[in-house]
Order: sequence, then structure tokens, then C-alpha cells
Amino acid sequence: MYVEIKNNQLLSWCDFPYLDYEFVDIDYSSFDLNKYEVLDGVLTDISKTQEYKNKITQAENQATKVNLQAQIDELDKKRVRAICEPQIKDESTGETWLDFYTEQVQALREELINLT
Repeated sequence: MYVEIKNNQLLSWCDFPYLDYEFVDIDYSSFDLNKYEVLDGVLTDISKTQEYKNKITQAENQATKVNLQAQIDELDKKRVRAICEPQIKDESTGETWLDFYTEQVQALREELINLT
């Protein structure tokens, strides 16, 4: 792969020689910009660093939080309906739909707390 680096910034990259681009031994087809940084004018793989791993973990946690919150919001809508239209979910235990949804929300909120 060929890269153009100026002022410690990667400006562009391509698969074939172009203008005054420098050759770097990186596969163009699998190049992931997030895994590389320009350090002292050299394109460097940072994917093994703790900082990069922390950044990826943080992004994954954020996505999980958004997903959990969406699930909670959906269950909250069901809980409102369960309040307005009270029905028994399980005759043998006497559990209502409101109790059922509330348990699910509590479990999801516990997951959210554990992510922070």
C-alpha cells in the first residue's frame, strides 16, 4: 500500500504507486484506519496497545448501553399498557404482566449499572 503522510498526518492512501507516496507493507484491501496512527512520520499499527483496546471496549460498552436502553424503553411501553389493562400472566403464580415486565426492566438496569 502507498501512503501520503505530511505533518504527522495520514492524508491519503492507495493500492498502487502514486505521485510521491511512500510504500508501507500493509494490505490495502484490509487496511483499517482506526488501527493505525502516524507516529514520528511513520504509519504505526496501534491495535495491540492498551489505549486502543480501551477505546474499542468503551465503544462496545456504549453500543451495549444504547441497546439496553432501547430494550428498557420498549418494555416501559408494555408496562404502561399492563397498568392500563391489568391481566394475570400466570394463573398458577398470580404474576401479572406488570410484574413480569418490571422484572425484565430491573434485570436490564442491573446490566446497565454493571457496564459503568
